[in-house]
Amino acid sequence: MLGTVALLAACLSLPMEVPLGESFWDTYIYIDGAHRLSIGQEIYRDFHAPVGPLNYILFDLLSSVFPHGNVALVIQWCMMLVTMPVALVIGLHALERGTFAAFGLLLPYLAFSILPFNVTSWNAFPGVDGFAYYNRHSSVLLYLLVATLFFVRSRLVLVGLVTVLLLSLAFVKINGFAVAGILLAFALVSRRISVSASLAVAALCLLFVGVLEVLTGSVSAYLQSAWRLLDANDGVLLTNLVTTVSAHFDVILVASLLAAYLLYSRWRGGENLLTGFDRAHPRAPTPGQLDQDWLWVGVLAIANTVFESQNFGGAAFISAWPLLLVFLLAAEPERRMRVSPLPVLVALIIFPTATKVVHSAARAAATGLKDMTIETEHLPSSMRFSAKDLAVEAAEKARPIMAAGRETYGQYAEANILPAYWLYFDHRFQVNVLTTMDEVIGAIRSREAELGHHYEVIDLRDFANPVTAVMGRTPARGVSIGGDPYRAVLPLTPEETAALSQTDIVLLPTCPLTAAREKLHDRYAEAYAGFNRIVLTDCFDALEHPQFASQ
Repeated sequence: MLGTVALLAACLSLPMEVPLGESFWDTYIYIDGAHRLSIGQEIYRDFHAPVGPLNYILFDLLSSVFPHGNVALVIQWCMMLVTMPVALVIGLHALERGTFAAFGLLLPYLAFSILPFNVTSWNAFPGVDGFAYYNRHSSVLLYLLVATLFFVRSRLVLVGLVTVLLLSLAFVKINGFAVAGILLAFALVSRRISVSASLAVAALCLLFVGVLEVLTGSVSAYLQSAWRLLDANDGVLLTNLVTTVSAHFDVILVASLLAAYLLYSRWRGGENLLTGFDRAHPRAPTPGQLDQDWLWVGVLAIANTVFESQNFGGAAFISAWPLLLVFLLAAEPERRMRVSPLPVLVALIIFPTATKVVHSAARAAATGLKDMTIETEHLPSSMRFSAKDLAVEAAEKARPIMAAGRETYGQYAEANILPAYWLYFDHRFQVNVLTTMDEVIGAIRSREAELGHHYEVIDLRDFANPVTAVMGRTPARGVSIGGDPYRAVLPLTPEETAALSQTDIVLLPTCPLTAAREKLHDRYAEAYAGFNRIVLTDCFDALEHPQFASQ
């Protein structure tokens, strides 16, 4: 663990360049959200976000210590400020069962905490996955929660760890907290956790939340924002569940087979593996009749399916791995080593997820050696990325075509379709987002110098607004960051409309025009009444506040 800390600190101390990956939107939302918090804006009051505040707080904290660390790595690793101490405590408890148990928990934790790659990829080219960070963080937190339930015997330590993990899940992404509730409810009815311990966890969580609410009022604002998002997205759960089952059918099928095999073993008189696991290290209270190996497999499969239906990508189903380690430790050594259904089924659950992530990391590291630096003039060293030379060159050639073809792309947007089905996963598009952002920062500074303007309050009508963080300016209040107009943009209140109307300049990306960008503009158009539309670059228009017209 100390070696890992030293290695990661060394990586963040240097201005590292990482290969740009698909759909890099969430990287920008972290930059945007953390900057807003750092200048005193209140989350869920001054701006809305689709996830909890802990993500932005930890990112801001770690990036302040390592200002030159690549943002994609800082975002990926910032949750380790919470999870690493938890993993260390769990590992020390697991060490009582031998080094195989301790490292069996530690190594997967480190792999999925360190590697910024998702299980699912939609692009043939390798690169760092700049989205679904909070999905990966939630998956690791759930992994540690399950490990705590099975490996920690001290009631005091268990209460402390479960409290920390529950609160972290609640303030990372609320549906991860809901899935943790499913797991803990089953742990309670199966007596894997006692009633007194559950009450202690609930009391500590409520105490923390109550104090936070009294001091800041942020908890009620967070819950209200989450409820508004849920209300705007009702009716999609069933569709998402079908998508999840189809995308992860391999793991779900094998998990079902494992549950069936364990149930069949019980019917044939075989011992409950959890009983064997607890025998040498008895726990209080004694687990009940529902504490069955096959039932736990089923509950974890269902819980992970529900979780993944709201968290596409990420690190699906790794929270079941501590239970699989329990099975291997509980099985007799000869049964563990010989070719039997148990180790085969365990391996078939683990390998698809493990090999996909490790394969993505290996490809990105190997092919990244030949990548071309994406040259930018105004972006900080923490936003240095590379890409395939053909992607960079194609992006450069595509920009003037997109700029000249506004009418054509506008027709695509009007038809509510993308000009290419996988546009957001295309590395050329992500290169364009980065380079055109760099160009518009230069254009703003040039216009300010030429006309004597100063645009203090800047908005960017796109998924997120990292421009203000780079320029050290003030982001517009009253917006939804993570601005997906189809599911994550809340209707404006009169107060938010009034706040937005005080924006100095609103940036409108046009390379290319897309339905999402046009819908975002339309959602906020009421606040921009009377603004003057100007052209900043070939790929950015802007709406300028009327106060600048006379200057």
